Amino acid sequence: MAAPSQVELCNLALTSLGVGPVGSLEESSRAARLCRLHYHTARREVLEAHHWSFATARAVLARLDTAPRFGFARAYALPSDCLAARRLEPEAPFEPTSLGLETDASPARLVYTLDVTDPARFPALFRRALAAYLASLLASPLTHSAELEAQARGRYEALLEAARESDAAEGLHRPRDDNPWLEARW
Repeated sequence: MAAPSQVELCNLALTSLGVGPVGSLEESSRAARLCRLHYHTARREVLEAHHWSFATARAVLARLDTAPRFGFARAYALPSDCLAARRLEPEAPFEPTSLGLETDASPARLVYTLDVTDPARFPALFRRALAAYLASLLASPLTHSAELEAQARGRYEALLEAARESDAAEGLHRPRDDNPWLEARW
């Protein structure tokens, strides 16, 4: 099976609205133009909506020569692929700014949401949530239907919640039901 692509994700969104699929995002159809316009922003917004395990990265930040505006001792540059600063390791207060990040920590080890662009790296539920969100953005300009837009938004919210739950449960160890040590206790 081929890895999912941007076109496939856009086609999931389009077909959920009753709009025909596109062969390429470069074609001149209205649907393709709107997908080009909304896809990357929608992807970033869904990535920022949760601290996804597949999009988590860590970096030691480079210190900036500029002094922090107020309240912190140091200013650092954020990685170019950072969508959202999540926390410092070890835990320390920080404030994102237009130039980067300010904190008292030295060095600043940031855990952040990575701007994942390759759809092949997206888990299945994330892909479905992204397609539903994209459908909610495309519904009005393509169908002129507030009802379809609301339905797509509802699907997105439900799928986003399911994707968050799946992501949060990833890697959790659950004891087997047939564990003899547990059975002996009962």
